[in-house]
Amino acid sequence: MNRTLLIIVGISCAVITAAGIMWYDSPINTALRQLHDKDPVTRWWATWTLRRLRDKGAIPEIIKLLQDNDPLVRASAATALGEFGAEEAIPEIINLLHDNYSEVRSSTVVALGMLDAKESIPQIKELLKDNYEWVREAAEQSLKQLGVSEEEIEKAKEGK
Repeated sequence: MNRTLLIIVGISCAVITAAGIMWYDSPINTALRQLHDKDPVTRWWATWTLRRLRDKGAIPEIIKLLQDNDPLVRASAATALGEFGAEEAIPEIINLLHDNYSEVRSSTVVALGMLDAKESIPQIKELLKDNYEWVREAAEQSLKQLGVSEEEIEKAKEGK
């Protein structure tokens, strides 16, 4: 009887250990750990992975990445939050509309369109005069998505 009990306990411990390893090494948990990696490419990849895995539990951590030192990480975080529908991140995303990097501005505009952030319309209109064509195009598409008429977009382009 004792021998049988030891075997059962041993097997149970092995199963629990395996489950713990699988949880720790799951793609979501690996990506969540990688959000804090020193390498910006790893942080970018982790954000991209969480977007693809649709893990909304990562939203608070991704919001923090809007302040990342690397512009591609900030851009990826904005895109992820837009795709997640993370309305709670709208104020922080709006702050990136005047980022020094065009990739961040472009991703931010797209994210705000996805989030239906109508409060950002005045700031997005300003980007219709951005130095970079892809930012201007993203601004125009987001404004349309937010329900701004063609006529109003054209007036904003002309500065009226």
